[in-house]
Amino acid sequence: MQVKRYHAENMKQAMDAAIRDLGSDAVMLTHSKVRRKGLKNIFRKPVLEVQFAYDPANVPSVKKLNASYIPPDDSVPGSTDKGHFYKEHKGKQATVSNEQFEQLDNRMTSFESILTDFLDKFRYMKRDITYDYPEEIEKLLGKLIDAEVREELAHALAKQTDNMLRQQPGSNATEIIEHLMLEQLGRAEPILHKKFTQKVILVLGPTGVGKTTSIVKLAADFAVKQKKNVGIINTDTYRIGAQEQLQTYADILGVPIQVVYHPYELENAMENMSDRDMIFIDTAGKRPGDEKHKEDLLDIVRILKPEDILLCLSATTSWSSIKEMVDTYGFVDDYRVMITKTDETKYRGSVLNISWYTKKPLAYVTTGQDVPDDIEIADVETIVKQLVRD
Repeated sequence: MQVKRYHAENMKQAMDAAIRDLGSDAVMLTHSKVRRKGLKNIFRKPVLEVQFAYDPANVPSVKKLNASYIPPDDSVPGSTDKGHFYKEHKGKQATVSNEQFEQLDNRMTSFESILTDFLDKFRYMKRDITYDYPEEIEKLLGKLIDAEVREELAHALAKQTDNMLRQQPGSNATEIIEHLMLEQLGRAEPILHKKFTQKVILVLGPTGVGKTTSIVKLAADFAVKQKKNVGIINTDTYRIGAQEQLQTYADILGVPIQVVYHPYELENAMENMSDRDMIFIDTAGKRPGDEKHKEDLLDIVRILKPEDILLCLSATTSWSSIKEMVDTYGFVDDYRVMITKTDETKYRGSVLNISWYTKKPLAYVTTGQDVPDDIEIADVETIVKQLVRD
């Protein structure tokens, strides 16, 4: 597969050009308004930039593209005159500095990210090149994409809505797409505690998503509002200040806290909290590829056998980072999702994206820094209405 970019005044113009040049099997990947580079274009209106994926084997023979052509890179001195470059360096032994190696490595990393994103889009977007949606669905599609719902997911929802409208003429498109999103999100599954039992809640998540603060909010909610005997065990001995932060809140709430430096200390910590109804376990953020930390987390799961596992993910995190984080914790089978920092972004699409990628139920969302108020059970109906009605 290869990718070709078109600039046009409107979508029809871009699609006509793509079909003419690339054939009817081409697939549209992205479209956005861009401003052409150069001083001469500074006062011109933005144009529509559309990217299409195509198989060179399916390109009409009269329009075969020169796939081997690489456009000059103006950022590299002399790149516009490659003939002169080769003449000048012919017969010389090439030497590459560490800095050049680093620059090349950065470019390869950037290319890998672009390629991964392209393959991800292509995998989920096996559809026709044209979008012949009714106007009402087109508007809903625009709202979802503006809210940063992934395009492949937004189009899948729009297509399902269109199919249902064709089967049930007279139905309301907004109600249908809301129903589909509610099915995607599922019912929220918060922590529930039964009387006369002890519940262990393990909280996972990368550094910086507000994991520790979220634990304090949950502990405060159960201790203050629901009158439960709550304890906290902290295994995050890597992050500077984590222990002090937890201890301060624990003192305010009157909640005991134990610090564990190694998994084999967990059993003793649990014995010290045998009178607690609920025990929250704070963990260090796992870095991708950190096998030692993965083994420690697996030991914690094996020893504690927690009834509830919450994975914290931030609503402000980029899509590529969300995927990396979810994949990093893929060794944990059964967990629910707590989405933090929803107050730090106006885009609610990330909530739907996370649910779609993890295929796990939502438990809580956090809406600010105040303890214990700024945490709530995920209200999926409100989330959906914010996506299509606001």
